[in-house]
Amino acid sequence: MRMALYDQNDGYYTQNIRNVGRNGDFSTSATINNSLAKSINSWIKNRWKENKELNRNILEIGAGNGSLADSILKSFKPWARLGINYHIVETSPKLIISQKERLKNQRRINWHEQMADALEACSGNTLIISNELVDAFPVELIEWNKETKKWHRVMIQKNNGSWLISIGEEYSVGENSSINNYKDFNNKQRIERHDQFISWFHEWQNLWNVGHMLTIDYGEEFPAIYHRRPNGTLRSYFHHERYEQLEEILSRPGLQDITSDVDFSDIRKRMLTKSIKEVDYMNQADFIMSHTQKLDPMDPSIAINGAGSAFKVLWHEK
Repeated sequence: MRMALYDQNDGYYTQNIRNVGRNGDFSTSATINNSLAKSINSWIKNRWKENKELNRNILEIGAGNGSLADSILKSFKPWARLGINYHIVETSPKLIISQKERLKNQRRINWHEQMADALEACSGNTLIISNELVDAFPVELIEWNKETKKWHRVMIQKNNGSWLISIGEEYSVGENSSINNYKDFNNKQRIERHDQFISWFHEWQNLWNVGHMLTIDYGEEFPAIYHRRPNGTLRSYFHHERYEQLEEILSRPGLQDITSDVDFSDIRKRMLTKSIKEVDYMNQADFIMSHTQKLDPMDPSIAINGAGSAFKVLWHEK
């Protein structure tokens, strides 16, 4: 999955993504309208009011086509934008081109390939936001064996132009994982683990000294996230078409997005450190309504049977 998404020569995000939004392969909530951006703008202003020592840095990780950054900045009054340093961490050359085109009229925007570089530029003092970042990380796909009560990795191997799918070695479950000591699964239930996201987060979190962080993504608490989903939530998107069978997900390596829902029970446990505390966790609808005064009741960003409940907002403070 990592190779299919991020290989320097043939990866989807590095070479083959067309765009994000209506004319791309998939849409994000930030490309539908600016309700989420306005609420994040309000959240940012509140954090700066609470703590005058916070520098006026905003760091966005994985900025898509730049829609969210553009809308957040435009929600500030023109004079207020002058003192803001907006940092974007982006690894996709194609998306950087889209971002620079969309943000060409905005000032004081800096691009970085690594979180370490961005945090150094902020002196570790910044507000951090991400929208649909966690789901873009490669996942470990594992399957439950009810007889042995163990998880095993799902393996694939190229075989005469097709993929051979098999069950591999045992998967080691960490002590703070949401699935630790949970045994009530049907045989061959498959789930995903965002281990690479957790490893990546802990690589740089010590470089972040002070601030707040919003992590916004689609997902659910465990075990509800896998209710009636025996094959897990892994899926791919190709020209806005959704594919859920593993054979379909593997059919166009490097040419389509591969993603899965986020087990928020798992990442909430595994992101905490002695210096990072969780401030709040809510669905997107509640977050937007608590930070925005005027909303259309039909706004798709707050739809209870849609994005409003499917997306969650996780808030941390350092």
